[in-house]
Amino acid sequence: MNRNISKALWTLGSFIGAQQAAKFARNVGSVEWNDILGVVGLERRPSALSRALPALGLVAVSAAVGAGAALLLAPSSGTELRARLSDGLDDVKNRLEDVKGRVNEKINDKIGAYEQHHTSNSTS
Repeated sequence: MNRNISKALWTLGSFIGAQQAAKFARNVGSVEWNDILGVVGLERRPSALSRALPALGLVAVSAAVGAGAALLLAPSSGTELRARLSDGLDDVKNRLEDVKGRVNEKINDKIGAYEQHHTSNSTS
């Protein structure tokens, strides 16, 4: 009788252990490097690009504000200023339309390649 109880407890323990192992295996997929490093008190060093990008953005915005202020404060008649602003806005509009067209072409190319890849995989 004692042997049967021991065997039943061993089986129950094995079953509980298997459940815990399965639970652990499911959670391992959601662990990231930052979690592991955080356990030992470390963290990743930010890349040079992630440190420099905000500074470059600030320089670009400052340059745009400075250029706008220079246009508005430069000595010229209202007609000349409006003509320069209109020409500048037309130039920006044309550039944006060109970029939009190129982006749309690239997107359509990627969609076509994706569809072609998946239709060729589904037929084979």
